[in-house]
Amino acid sequence: MNEAAYEAAQARIAADFKAERKACDRVQGPARDLCRTQAKGRQQVARAELQARYEPSPEADQELKNARAEAKYALARVRCDALKGNAEDRCRQEAKGALEAAIRQAKVEKVEETGGIFRRQAAEQARGAKGGKS
Repeated sequence: MNEAAYEAAQARIAADFKAERKACDRVQGPARDLCRTQAKGRQQVARAELQARYEPSPEADQELKNARAEAKYALARVRCDALKGNAEDRCRQEAKGALEAAIRQAKVEKVEETGGIFRRQAAEQARGAKGGKS
């Protein structure tokens, strides 16, 4: 993806977000908050997807997974706001737990993709062993 395509995609994401926010203004009450949260989450995920396509890396993939998890968490929190008392507290705890689990999973997947510190150490040792024999 070249820089012009990247900038065009950024502009498209911004325009889509603006249109979605405008559509949310037609809705009233708690549904408006839900609509706006969904729009914001879609924007954040779209930006992370774009970044992952523009500059592919394990870090970009992890950021994308985190953006998805955070969007789901924000949406869950808005839904929890409709509840009262213990149900609201339980809902928030479950949402927070799901967010933390998704972030942990993204970290594990990044380590698996990159091989983590142990793969790097083994590679360095192998290079050192080859260099010493010459």
